[in-house]
Amino acid sequence: MKLVQENDKAGAEKLCTPFLSSSSVFEKTEAHKCMANVVLMGSSGLYLEGDDAGGGMIRDAYVGKAVDEAIQHLDAGIALSPQDLSIHQGRLHILEMAGRYGEMVKAVDESANVYKGPDVPNAWLAYCSELFDMRQYKAALEFTKVLDKHYPNNPDIIGDLGAFLMALKKDEEALVYLKKSVELAPNDPINAWDLGREYDFTNQIQLADEWYKKSLSLMTQPDQIKKSTCLYGQFVENKLHDRARACDLEKRGCDSGQQSACEPVKPDAQ
Repeated sequence: MKLVQENDKAGAEKLCTPFLSSSSVFEKTEAHKCMANVVLMGSSGLYLEGDDAGGGMIRDAYVGKAVDEAIQHLDAGIALSPQDLSIHQGRLHILEMAGRYGEMVKAVDESANVYKGPDVPNAWLAYCSELFDMRQYKAALEFTKVLDKHYPNNPDIIGDLGAFLMALKKDEEALVYLKKSVELAPNDPINAWDLGREYDFTNQIQLADEWYKKSLSLMTQPDQIKKSTCLYGQFVENKLHDRARACDLEKRGCDSGQQSACEPVKPDAQ
């Protein structure tokens, strides 16, 4: 709404509050959505957060009791209009921004129980990617386990479980899920690539080579092909020790500064 975009908290609150007692379910739902935005206005700040990669980051976050108030409004909106996907997504977004990952897991479980629209599980999978990008691998794993419970044998969900386990260095478990993901979706280049990476990380070199090549053969997006060709070229250089072939791959996929296989071999220091 315009008043929220203009950061006019008093104006937005004055406009939305009367509709909280409306006899119209639609108007009442929209009022709760509006008020969730209103109470969050002025509640953001910088948040220092550790991650599961051993580092941390400073990011914008929602803080304070306003988060609880906003969630209460969205809970009320969901109770009124359980098939309004935007409310479910808004609740997950706020909890993510507040760093309340355990509550995110509970919220998506509740949402998956009540929301039956055609755009799931993809609508929930977006948060898996966001949590992964934030290097919150444990939260991403628990979130995705909930999706697996509600949408079993989905290759994207199974593949994400494998990827998150791989990030957490739980290699044996990761391989189980990654193998299953390529069985469920044999033409998916991402799942095939992730399986190749896991074989690479665990020094199963021939299997890694097989799945990298399989993945590249399935890719259709030029940017994806270029980036993956570069990574595969580096694998060929460093793991297969075939500099000539690696140079050809790196020329096709890597920027000039990354084409190490094409550089002259330096003589051993005397």
